[in-house]
Amino acid sequence: MAITEWQFRPLSRRCAVTDEPLKVGDHVVCLIYKPQGADIERLDMLEANLSKLEPRGIELGRWTREVKERTDEEREARVQMLATREEFFLSLYNSPEDPTGDKAVLKQLLALMLERKRILRPLGRAVGGVQRYVHSRTKEGYDVPAGEIDPARVAAVQETLELFVG
Repeated sequence: MAITEWQFRPLSRRCAVTDEPLKVGDHVVCLIYKPQGADIERLDMLEANLSKLEPRGIELGRWTREVKERTDEEREARVQMLATREEFFLSLYNSPEDPTGDKAVLKQLLALMLERKRILRPLGRAVGGVQRYVHSRTKEGYDVPAGEIDPARVAAVQETLELFVG
């Protein structure tokens, strides 16, 4: 699968903490984390249950969304996938910790996907291994690692993304 074809799975319909169904109007926290020695995981849970979760690794990203009614499922799934990519990218900047280097690789790959969808716009050329992007909606700037990515790093990240990439 080409990197630019990654599709984030839409919001789960069950809480990862309690396994109860998520209902329209529920506020859900989407959490991406990397357990020690394991693949990256995605968990969707009711916001009220977040305190019951015992994270078992490094948090890579987190965002909250409201469960919407399913009307046109296919169109909604595409919108949700794009929103998930955008939210995940933005959440990678919540914490500077990146001991494994996975965040840097994810930032670069997601930025390329979001640039293609015109959600991020590059500002000039990369300088010193960093490409500056502006987020089209918020007008905030983001420094994204640029340049060659070691194919082994891409393969490792691509394998770990299978839990939340369709």
